[in-house]
Amino acid sequence: MSEVLPLIADDTSFPDLISVLVASGDLFYDWDLVEDKITWSGNTAAVLGLQDGAAFRAGAAFLKRVHAEDLPHRMIAISRHVEHGSAIDCEYRVRGDNDGFLWVQERAIARFGPSGRAIQLTGIIRNIADRKESERRLAFLGTHDALTGQFNRLRLREALEQAIEKNLREGHQGGFLLVGIDKLALLGEVYGEEVVEGLLVAASKRLEGCLRGGDVVGRVGFDRFAIVLQRCSDGQLYQVAGRMLAVIREAAVATAAGPLHMTASAGATFFPTAAATAREVVSQADSALRNAHKLGCDCFSDYADVPANRLARRCDLDTAEQVQCALRDNRFVLAYQPVVDAETGEPVFYEGLARMVADDGKLIAAAAFVPIVEEMGLMRLIDRRVLDLGLNMLGSQPRLNLSINVSGLTIIDPIWLRLLEERLRGRPEVARRLTLEITETVALDDIGEASRFVSSLGELGCQVALDDFGAGFTSFRHLRSLRVDMVKIDGSFVRDLTTNPDNLIFVKTLLGLANGIELATVAECVETEEQARLLRAEGVRYLQGYYFGRPTIEPNWPG
Repeated sequence: MSEVLPLIADDTSFPDLISVLVASGDLFYDWDLVEDKITWSGNTAAVLGLQDGAAFRAGAAFLKRVHAEDLPHRMIAISRHVEHGSAIDCEYRVRGDNDGFLWVQERAIARFGPSGRAIQLTGIIRNIADRKESERRLAFLGTHDALTGQFNRLRLREALEQAIEKNLREGHQGGFLLVGIDKLALLGEVYGEEVVEGLLVAASKRLEGCLRGGDVVGRVGFDRFAIVLQRCSDGQLYQVAGRMLAVIREAAVATAAGPLHMTASAGATFFPTAAATAREVVSQADSALRNAHKLGCDCFSDYADVPANRLARRCDLDTAEQVQCALRDNRFVLAYQPVVDAETGEPVFYEGLARMVADDGKLIAAAAFVPIVEEMGLMRLIDRRVLDLGLNMLGSQPRLNLSINVSGLTIIDPIWLRLLEERLRGRPEVARRLTLEITETVALDDIGEASRFVSSLGELGCQVALDDFGAGFTSFRHLRSLRVDMVKIDGSFVRDLTTNPDNLIFVKTLLGLANGIELATVAECVETEEQARLLRAEGVRYLQGYYFGRPTIEPNWPG
């Protein structure tokens, strides 16, 4: 039992205050600087980890317990107070009886003698170990993946940029690998989220075991890991990649569903020889990984082996130039497709789909240019133009309810959000009629950022829809944390609904998730009456597709 020391005798002017502080868990002290004697009031064990407070009645004895790195900061704080009157408020570590260090916060004031010299220091010390641990945890989660403990996407990008700069400066070559766990979403559908998380943790440990000194690994997506190889030849990168794929597949993983085997595929590129910026490196590795997936499971692809990548890159640049010209010339429009009530078939709202008007006047659908402009970093500009077009139409059509799409880059774009806030200021009737659609895969890529974005839109009075629902791996927990208003079932499950019984089962599962938290549901890509009938029978609230109307830039608005 630690010693709880009495209040000092000459503190009769404020004993009640000291008692309150001690009762709250703080430690009060009075330090005679002339005699170097400290009188403690409170539980020294709980605050400082010191069982025998009487052993530290000398200030010198206590200072020996302060961490050597922190002692100068404490002394500086006291000196500033004595010389300039600055408040003593400092945090430092104190070594307890078990030789472990505890974080404390000290607040104190000095008393001065007739000569102006400080003769006494009076203050309180509070144990802040819990707060420091929370701060450490938050700082860790800002740069690391919560599940695996590896670098997250942001921190991995920083490590890649540093590696590129170092290799450029030293004239060496580095390598970059994207490793994707094969069919992980399917495993999740069959076995559940807990099993998937177990597989990811096992994969992360196996990948870490393949690293050389100085290499870096991080989890950068739902099923993806990225590896930065600091200095390596072509042959070394291929050896590391082969070893990684081998350790992923070599042994089953013990899970709640029993032992499961997994495989992975990988895409690779080199820096700065093949790409000189982080964006280019990631883009090339992503292309290589997509090529590996085309080859099948447990496959590897170097970006140099991607068929016709040079021609594709030239076409991409041409497309990007056309998009920039169209933006400058105001040649972007919205094509409006109705979303109807499943029971009545009457339009409830419209989705505004981006279309680019080519030089010859033809309309170019978003699918033809969006993947390219996303890679080129132009998607924010298109999203801002789409926002302008949508809000202008809502302003001119007071009975129109409209949804528009928002890309992954815009979710973290404060300028876009500020523009929306400015355009909606004083116009709550417009905000109520606007729905913003974000894709499921984008939301799951950074669930925290997506949740904050959705909350911001809700505060402005807008509705939010989760598009392509079912394309990723959304759990009930994810849906609850996102707090969207509506989910739009991915069209790939609707197109073959009448011929593929598995699709109907999957649609029922998705509806169960959505209905569990009372979300409105939309089925996309409805092209036949038979599809509409099946979806209606399953309780889908809204339907969208060619059967009810194609996108058009000249719709018949509700009267």
